[in-house]
Amino acid sequence: MKSFRLGIFAEYIAMLLYAVRFYGILHHRMKTYVGEVDLVIARGRQLVFVEVKARKNGICEGIVSSSQQNRITKAAELFISRNSRFAGYDVRFDLVVIEPYKWPVIIQNAW
Repeated sequence: MKSFRLGIFAEYIAMLLYAVRFYGILHHRMKTYVGEVDLVIARGRQLVFVEVKARKNGICEGIVSSSQQNRITKAAELFISRNSRFAGYDVRFDLVVIEPYKWPVIIQNAW
């Protein structure tokens, strides 16, 4: 499977993982001029920005660089500034890692 398709497939798996945990999917592949966020989800008064990583070879070290974390954080700040109803929500950044022949892993508060 090509990397782009693998990434899209992994994002749909992540959406299912959160949907069964009663999170509402607000955005999939949200693009802004400062960066892209794979998933924006919410449950109660918690707003979660999710980065999804799919690996064919299982190597996950250094999976989200600090510059990528900064871009996602800035995109999250922009999202909240444009959607004032989320201003009082608790914000969390999760990482979902999907590897072949393993259960997907959700790392809450990844940064």
